Amino acid sequence: MSRSGFTLIELLIVIVIISALLTLAMPKVKTYVLHETVRSARREVTTHLARGRATAVFRGCRAVLHLEPATSRVWITACSTQGTGIDTVGSVDDFQSHFGVAFTSDGDSVLFTPQGVALASASISMTFSKNGWTESLAITPVGRPVW
Repeated sequence: MSRSGFTLIELLIVIVIISALLTLAMPKVKTYVLHETVRSARREVTTHLARGRATAVFRGCRAVLHLEPATSRVWITACSTQGTGIDTVGSVDDFQSHFGVAFTSDGDSVLFTPQGVALASASISMTFSKNGWTESLAITPVGRPVW
């Protein structure tokens, strides 16, 4: 009588091989995820720079990108579209809770004019870190990110 299928021994051998391969691959995957989380935080600041510039041009007033390293928060403020006052554009991003990433910065804000140009006397250096992995970002005096 002929049988089709796999024996229990064959299935166990396949499971052992797959688990050995996963054991070897997991440290690489964890390292990749760590690096990508830090890079994502850096990309988020770049997105905020673009949003701050676009907001200043669109609203025709100054917009400010705020950097708060003590709490790892970043947000944009600009003139109100209705009446007077200041609005927070978008949301306040908390990098510690969102990415688990802390950052340092030698500047606290980037001011964009209605022409979309930043007004700064010097570049701002930022460093993002998580579990020993760091990435850096420089913001030029005109508000351009440099990786």
